[in-house]
Amino acid sequence: MSDPLSRRLAELEGAESALVLASGMAAAACTLLALLRSGDQLLASSWLRPDTRRFCERALPALGVTVAFVDPRETRGWRRALTRSTRALLVESPVLSTTRLVDLKPPRSLATELGIALIIDSTAASPANFQPLPHGADVVVHDARVLLAAEADGDVGVVCGTESLIDEVRVIRGLLGALPHPAALEALTRGIETLDLRVQRQNDNAGRLADWASQSPAVAAVQYPGLATHPDHDLAREVLRGSGDTVVLELHAADMAERACAAPRDGARGPLTSTIERGDAPRTVRVRVGVETPQRLLDWIAFLLR
Repeated sequence: MSDPLSRRLAELEGAESALVLASGMAAAACTLLALLRSGDQLLASSWLRPDTRRFCERALPALGVTVAFVDPRETRGWRRALTRSTRALLVESPVLSTTRLVDLKPPRSLATELGIALIIDSTAASPANFQPLPHGADVVVHDARVLLAAEADGDVGVVCGTESLIDEVRVIRGLLGALPHPAALEALTRGIETLDLRVQRQNDNAGRLADWASQSPAVAAVQYPGLATHPDHDLAREVLRGSGDTVVLELHAADMAERACAAPRDGARGPLTSTIERGDAPRTVRVRVGVETPQRLLDWIAFLLR
């Protein structure tokens, strides 16, 4: 019998069962270790979080698992990379660092045809914005400190899937000692009760920031799925309930991005729940939007980009 928190998490994702682990990386790693054996192949999207990609590049091959990375923009790339030993497909969507989305139809079709597992890292959406299982996923993993938990004071991860898979992941969790800290469990329990309200506010705030930034002379370009200029805007409208809390801003110079990220994180009226960090390119910054009032958020960003 699962605990009340796990049952609630499974309910949020529409899954049979769920398990909480020590971190998002532990959730991804234990899931892959439960599904793959020596001689197997994993097909993975090339758009993965750095820690997850390093695990796939270093840890899995050391265990005899081969890994092929697929550019998710090449829809036929999944089938071209397929071998007789392919046992699972791994996709992150939306992509936390870039706001890009992956079209799940090609990997879903392949996974269904072959009877293999499709794993989706849905950290950047949370079940408030996207539920991967109705879109053909078999397993959903989360770095729960990003959205599921209201407080990001400690690492915590979540895996959702079938009861049989979760039983396997639970065994691996025990072997690796990847048990969550009690304080993280408490934060996660509190966080999921306010998830819909928080994420809706973050969606709204991020949309306002994206609209403002698209008209700001300090910003060269904006990446946000809610904008029509985003390369995956149509896909976002099709599959997401909300466009998310992350806005990527391309500034006019790398030193502008450096100054913005080095500036004080507090607004004139105390700490904010939003954060800003360097993006994947020298001139980009990534804003993780919080739940402060929209005007306070915009005033803070305008101050950073002055």
